[in-house]
This record gives sequence, C-alpha cells and structure tokens, in this order.
Amino acid sequence: MENIDLNLDRHDDSVAMPTPEAGDVMMYHAPAKLNLGLRIFPRRPDGFHDIESWFVPISLRDTLTCRKAESLTLQLSGLTAGLSDEPEKNLVCRAALALAQAADIQPHAEITLHKLIPAGGGLGGGSSDAATALLALKQLWNLSISTPELSRIAATLGSDVPFFIHGQSAVCRGRGEIIEPLPLHRLLFAVLIIPPYATSTKEVYQAFDNQAIAPDATAIPWRELSQRPAAEISAIIRNDLETPAFSVTLPLRALRDEINAITNRPVHLSGSGSTLFILADQPAEADALTEMLERHLSENIRVVPVRIGNA
Repeated sequence: MENIDLNLDRHDDSVAMPTPEAGDVMMYHAPAKLNLGLRIFPRRPDGFHDIESWFVPISLRDTLTCRKAESLTLQLSGLTAGLSDEPEKNLVCRAALALAQAADIQPHAEITLHKLIPAGGGLGGGSSDAATALLALKQLWNLSISTPELSRIAATLGSDVPFFIHGQSAVCRGRGEIIEPLPLHRLLFAVLIIPPYATSTKEVYQAFDNQAIAPDATAIPWRELSQRPAAEISAIIRNDLETPAFSVTLPLRALRDEINAITNRPVHLSGSGSTLFILADQPAEADALTEMLERHLSENIRVVPVRIGNA
C-alpha cells in the first residue's frame, strides 16, 4: 500500500507548513487536490473556459525546502518525469521570479522540491508547488505582500494556483481565481488510482470543444453536497471533462470500467485526468478498497488512500 498517513491528528491541510531548521532552512508541504465535480462552460473570447468546481486539498503532497542563498537554484527529486528545472519551464522557479519582480528584489533562494504528486494526473501538483513557493519565499524573504496581492501573482502562473494560496475546501469559478470557501462538514477519504500515463489538458479541452453533445447543464448544489456522506456526493457529482478525457486517452476509460467492476462503486475523474478516485467515509473503508484494487490491478498502477480536506 502507498505510504500515505491517514491519522487525522497528525495532518494539517494548510498549503504551507513552515518547519524552522538550522541555518534558515524551512520545509513546506504542497498538497494535491481533487475536483469533487467539475463544470466547464463554453470557450470565452480570450480562449479560456469558465469553470465551476469543488476543489478539496488531500493528504498526498509534495515537499518543498527553502534556504537563503546567493542565487536562485532548484533541485528536483522523487517523481520528476516530465519536469524541468530550467527557470523558464518550471512553475516553482517562475513563481520565485514573479514574486521577486513584484517585490523589486533579487530571487536569492535554494529550493529543493521532492515530488510525490504525479505530473499530468489532474491533481494540481505543479500549481500547488507554485503557490507553496510563493508562500515560502514571502516568509524567507520577509516580504509584506498581502494575500490578495499574492493571489494576483498566483493567477498569472496558472488557473489553479490561487486556490492553493488559500488551501482550503472551496468552490472555484471563473478561470479558477474566484474562490468561495466551502468548509467540509464531515470527514471524507478517497482512494486514488493513478495510471502510469498522463492526459494532455490541452487535448482534453479541445475534445470538449469539439464534442457533439452539450454537457448536462443542471446546477450542482455544492453547499448541500458539503454536508453529505461520500455515497451521496458520489451519486451527484459529475465532471464535464470525463467524456473528452476518455476519448483522448482510451486506456483510461477501460481502467475506469475495470475499477467499477472490481469495487461496484462510482469511479470519478479528477480534473482533466488521468487520476481516478473513489470516495469513502472511513479510513478503514479506504484501506479495504485499496487492498482490493491492489490485488486485481496491474502493478504499475498506483493505488493511494488519502484524507480529504479540512473538517
């Protein structure tokens, strides 16, 4: 089983958790997210789509360590496939440069990023890393930049980045920058099924634009859902990118069907994929589902039980 701690008393779901160490070294956690439902609206004149989605942080997370240095450097470890440490290509470096520019200072920091969140999985790892870098470097550089200004900088880096500045369960609208807190009223868990391949967000959105049938326009009662148990949430939530993602990445549909047959439970897609997930009410339930899936699925598919958000 994936080594993810589900002990509730030992988790904190804030985006940045500074841990002072010797020599101005600080460690921060960058949590992944799930989309508990995702609505996509027609393309806007600027080429983007408005969304409406319930974002929740989960206990799968990257670790970012920062220390003062003479220049900006980034070292990567863990699940680094598809990632670059070149400043113009890595969101953490771009976040550091954007923050330094806004503060009119030189970006002096040594950053180490250990990745457990896979790239291209619909879990927001890159966005979370960028937001965490902004929060970490604001503290490391002793800046007086406000949260709204930090969120503005975050929005220039990516649509999901502002959510991770706040780091709490929320309904996100617009391009993702309009954030309405939505506290969870009960503890929830999930089992992530992470295949060894990513989906292309660009291709999924193109397939969404080209599909012949319009998505279901029925409004999702987000605030009511936040008070429901896992089974009731699963029965209501939907992801408008699911059908386009399955058309772009054919093995993903087959995997979803296989998981459904094994567990007889609703299986959902997070974001544009490729991560699938099943909701649960109890950690023992999540563990049992994990063990069941590990017995039947290919060894190259990660099965990860996680805790959802903050109750």
